[in-house]
Amino acid sequence: METPAITELFPLFNTANPETLEWMLSVVDEETYTQDEEVVKEDDWGKAVYFIVSGWVKVRSRYSYQETTLEILSKGDFLGEIEVLDESLKYVDVIALSDVELLSISAQRFLQMLFKDPQLHHRMLQLSVRRVRRLYRRLQLHQQSPKIKLTKTLIRLGENYGRFTEKGSEILQIPAQDLADIADISVEDCQQILIQLQNQGCLDIDPSRQILSLTNLKQLHHLSKQL
Repeated sequence: METPAITELFPLFNTANPETLEWMLSVVDEETYTQDEEVVKEDDWGKAVYFIVSGWVKVRSRYSYQETTLEILSKGDFLGEIEVLDESLKYVDVIALSDVELLSISAQRFLQMLFKDPQLHHRMLQLSVRRVRRLYRRLQLHQQSPKIKLTKTLIRLGENYGRFTEKGSEILQIPAQDLADIADISVEDCQQILIQLQNQGCLDIDPSRQILSLTNLKQLHHLSKQL
């Protein structure tokens, strides 16, 4: 991957020095995974930071024989940076929801990169704060209706990771249980609401391509405020 491509794909590197990026590209490892493959094992946290070049992953909690999807991430995002700086996660792994390409950099080299480039360090702190704010907003939805929760979740995924086409913002057709988990609703509610949104012309699902198209983001925003 060339330097211009990495700055375009990853907002984290928008303000990084060209020398920093050149050095980083010389030390990263390129990794590929297939759907349902374990991308980050529980014991891997704190060893490296991972940058998603393409594909979709879910961050999964496995505790007391129960599995819960905590978050869904896609291209342009990264994970593992907090665990490099603080205590590693327990009972959490990352699973590929599709074919995935990513770059990984060891914890030691990631810290070296931050020390070498204060602008990059500052940018990472900004993005980490945004993640905390995003989590706070999700917690604020706790008392809202299932339809508001799912609608806002779809908007977030579409705006953060969607591929904009004439048909709308295309995202992966995420399994209903995973989508329900991150929206904090039941899988039954999730399935029913998806059908309602299809009937309202807000989204379209193409099972053959495993694509969910948000065909009317404006209407979804309207619904999320009016429900």
